[in-house]
Amino acid sequence: MDKPEESRDFAEKLAADKKGAIAFPLLSDLDHAVIDGYGLRDPAYTGKQFEGIPHPSVYVIDKGGRVAWAKVEDDFTRRPTNLEIRASLDGLR
Repeated sequence: MDKPEESRDFAEKLAADKKGAIAFPLLSDLDHAVIDGYGLRDPAYTGKQFEGIPHPSVYVIDKGGRVAWAKVEDDFTRRPTNLEIRASLDGLR
């Protein structure tokens, strides 16, 4: 897992775009431990310039900390719609 200073350095690089500092906690996964832990690494990028790109993924977590809904895509251009996500949230009630 990345060290806090690595995450801080990453946040500072993002803030260098002059659009303002990041004012919330940020998880950086520079060594890809998180995406690998969830099996999300896209093998299409293995050995390429941007190795470690994850499959696009959205998770809805219930109040008990369990995954109530998940959508993982193989194609980065496909994402769940807001309506799909809203329906999953409504299902938690």
